Amino acid sequence: MAGAETLPDDAALEPLVARSDGHDRLVSADAPIAQMQMACGGEIPGLIATPDLLELVRKARSFGMRLGRPLAMRSASGKLEGWVEVEPDADGCRIRLSDWQQSETPGSAAGGEETRFAIENLLAEGVVWLDEGQRVLALESQAPDLETLVVKARSLRGEHWTNLFDFSGSAGGTPPIWQARSGMRVEIDGSQREWHMLLTNANVGFQLLLRPIADEGREQDDNDLLPSNLLRDALAPALHDPVRRIIRQAEAIRDRLAGPLPDEYRDYAVDIVRAGKHLRELADELGDAEAIEHGTIEIATEPVRLAETLDAACRLLKVRADARNIRLHPQPSEVVVQVDRRRMLQILLNIVGNAIDYGPANAIVDLKVAQSGNAASICVIDQGEPLSDEDHIRMFDKFERLGRSGDSGSGLGLYIALMLTRAMGGNIEAEISDEGGNCFRITVPLA
Repeated sequence: MAGAETLPDDAALEPLVARSDGHDRLVSADAPIAQMQMACGGEIPGLIATPDLLELVRKARSFGMRLGRPLAMRSASGKLEGWVEVEPDADGCRIRLSDWQQSETPGSAAGGEETRFAIENLLAEGVVWLDEGQRVLALESQAPDLETLVVKARSLRGEHWTNLFDFSGSAGGTPPIWQARSGMRVEIDGSQREWHMLLTNANVGFQLLLRPIADEGREQDDNDLLPSNLLRDALAPALHDPVRRIIRQAEAIRDRLAGPLPDEYRDYAVDIVRAGKHLRELADELGDAEAIEHGTIEIATEPVRLAETLDAACRLLKVRADARNIRLHPQPSEVVVQVDRRRMLQILLNIVGNAIDYGPANAIVDLKVAQSGNAASICVIDQGEPLSDEDHIRMFDKFERLGRSGDSGSGLGLYIALMLTRAMGGNIEAEISDEGGNCFRITVPLA
């Protein structure tokens, strides 16, 4: 990469810049923001890991306007604070942090960085030595699949290290020197393995540590490592049969199918049925959430008549609605959408079910359909107390229950519904309805 920039000495005086995409993932960031993202357990690219920044980005994108306020991002290792401005555009949001200050938690951050660098040095199979201008001096490696890179480094001695690698697919156009400061994945010509690269300071100049992420030539004998979809593919199916038997037996007791039973024991059976169903739903939701985070959720779209799915959701929820004397009003529609039929029903069951459970009794839940351009929208409108703009965004966070207590939900339903809708090319937004309640707008592509 000709003309690659070097790290300026006065970088701390300049505003920090980052970018997020349309799914609120941080795709590029200057070093301090990237370090905070990693310290909070996130990745680049990955969902913004600092809650306050994520909330502000979601608000700016939802409102379609530039927002700014003082903000402090915290991790176990320190704090990054300043005035943050978030400006949405067609690709996501541009994030700018000015007047910023960075502080470390005493005894944690520095030691953590030293430990991290020590581990990276220990595991590295290649080290590229750089001068003060980050120009290539030499490459040390005994790995056979890095021989091509060793030869290339000799030919590029004296040139900036970014010329050693192909960064055409790097996140959001962020300068590789910033990504490499926090650690980044790279592909190396001549190697079948994927590599992690970290740019660190040396006694004189800098060094690039190259650590293999996976060894394709090694037998897969890591039986102690957990599979990526453990919950969905193993634990959830294993739970289904025993939980189903518990529910069936408890329902038999509840309904006194085996004979007369005192009321207090029937009440125990009712609690068992409720707890069993909650456990079954929780296992399914955890499995879906795991698959979403690993990118292995299965989506197969097809043309679907929206009216059929709305009617199916209302039929399945009728008993639940009748228990609270709530009437469901699905709007007749001839709209055909391109969705995964099963997942679309799952989304509607979740959102309409929430309107039944958390809205007022003796009310109406309207399901209205509209069409605009290449998309259709389903508005689920309740008559409950209007939530704040902040809650309308926060409720889609994982495990967020808006302060509710008890065992009525896991806090995963809306998060999963949003991720599934986005996987089908749509989105979900919540707002105050014209009638004064809450409106959940589900947008999906037309067939």
